[in-house]
Formats: sequence, structure tokens, C-alpha cells
Amino acid sequence: MIDKEKRTLIFDFGNVLINLDYPKCFSTFYKVLGQDFSKGLPDKTKEHLFRYERGQINTEAFLWHLQQYKPEAEVREIISAWNEVLGELPLSRLQMVAELRKNYNVVLLSNINDLHEKDIHKYVKNVLHIEDFHADYFDKVYYSHLIKLRKPDREIYDYVTSDLDVKAESILFIDDMEINIAACKAAGWNGVTHNPEEDIINNISSYIKRGFSS
Repeated sequence: MIDKEKRTLIFDFGNVLINLDYPKCFSTFYKVLGQDFSKGLPDKTKEHLFRYERGQINTEAFLWHLQQYKPEAEVREIISAWNEVLGELPLSRLQMVAELRKNYNVVLLSNINDLHEKDIHKYVKNVLHIEDFHADYFDKVYYSHLIKLRKPDREIYDYVTSDLDVKAESILFIDDMEINIAACKAAGWNGVTHNPEEDIINNISSYIKRGFSS
């Protein structure tokens, strides 16, 4: 429930709250598909990924595209490789979010897809023993594949501002990509770029102070 009397903290998910392991993912894809994605995705695959993250194509269509690199590759192996990018979600970070929620509206905004969302829920349930971390820790959750909008497109920031029904200047967004922070600022939000090599728990106080004073 959004409290209009409070300011709003919006967190990106990957490399802010949950750790991402791109090297492991790329290494597994090389074994499964014989493709080296470490220097960047081919344009056609990037296009499919963006469409998948916007919910414009389903999981089957996305997996079919990846399988064209090596038709004999098993779908379950491709799914496993795809999910290898997802690392640890420390409980301490969710506890940080719970503490912040006492004084702020806390929101999650992520470019994500159906496979990753399901794998994260499985991890949270089986490893952290939390049945519904969305409801337990966040006032609102916005996933790109569900709202069919993707960062850094301007429309996603305007949509979130309107849906939350709060003033743009009362929002602070924390993301690991400068392009997304620049876009949020253009939409009237405050923003801080997070360095994934650091634990957000150690920096959140300075982010809030710096973000809302900019």
C-alpha cells in the first residue's frame, strides 16, 4: 500500500539486490550452444531478449530462438544456462528493505523475464524459506515482462509514476546502469547509480542522503 505522505525508494533487482554472475552464464552457454556471448549478444538475439523482457514473445519463442544456434541442444540445458546468471539474494538485503519500509514506500522495478522470475521465486522459497517475498517486502513490484515496458524507455518511468500516484520528485531510483539512471532523471525522478562490486547495505544511507538532496 503506497503512503503518499512518504517518499518512495525504487530498487532495480539484478546487481542491486540479487547478485548476477555473467561469466558463469556465458561459460555455460558456450558449453551448451557453442556461442561466446561474453563480448555482447548478437543483434538478433538482443532483439529477441528485449522483446522477451517486454512480454512481446513467450518463453517458448525465446528458447526456440536460442536453440537455433545449436538445434540438437536440449531445451532444459538452455534453460539451465539462461538461469545461471542468477546468483545469491542475501536475506540481509531483504531485511534492509523491510527496515526501509518503515519510513519509505519501497518498490521493485526490473527488466526481467518469465524464466528468471520463476527461478527467483523458487530460490526465495527453497533457500530463504519465504513464500511471497513480493508481498512481504515491497509495496509494489514492476516487472518489465508483465507491464510490457522496459528500461530505459521513458514510458516505463511515466507509467510507474502514474500507477504509484506520487510526485516524480519524491522518488529515488537505485540501479546499477547509468543509462537507466539518466533516463529516470529525465522523467523527473532522483537517481543514484549503484556499483555492483559493493554491497548496497553499506551504501544505502549515503544513497538516500545524496539522492534526495540532488
